Amino acid sequence: MKKFVWVVGGAMLLAACGGSQETRVPVALGSLVTPASAPWLQVDTQEQDVQVRGLDEPVTLTPTPSVSEVLQARLRHGLEPAYFTDLVVQCEQVFAEMRVDTEATPASITLELGTHCTINARGRGSNATYHVSPSMPAPARADYAKALTSLLATGADDIARQLRANVEATPH
Repeated sequence: MKKFVWVVGGAMLLAACGGSQETRVPVALGSLVTPASAPWLQVDTQEQDVQVRGLDEPVTLTPTPSVSEVLQARLRHGLEPAYFTDLVVQCEQVFAEMRVDTEATPASITLELGTHCTINARGRGSNATYHVSPSMPAPARADYAKALTSLLATGADDIARQLRANVEATPH
């Protein structure tokens, strides 16, 4: 009987806390992936969810294809004109997280996007970490999937421009 009282008491205590329910939102990013024939540029594929921080209730975005696949497609498209013989670019450690600033006027949302890339050009190598923070006004009706699509396109293209500048500066 004593054990039963403890179990019921514990259950009531947990129920009183309210607890928070994580919201998982699928995000279709296929429109950001265009075919490109640049096998010399690779981004390590990793399945990752994108956390939306700064909200009362946790929200997790589940992108398909993954952020790293979108980044690879956008980088390939952006760097294809800069290709030269024996160029190899390898990117890894892709990071993506969204942050909502509800105290800003108007409220805004920012994507933190980053990766580390190594450029090998005819035996010469260099590497750098790329990080961008595109932002926009917070979406109406909390449409974080739409915000991720827009901010990821902008951020990946910004990283492509930075990476392309480094590729073009590489002696070849």
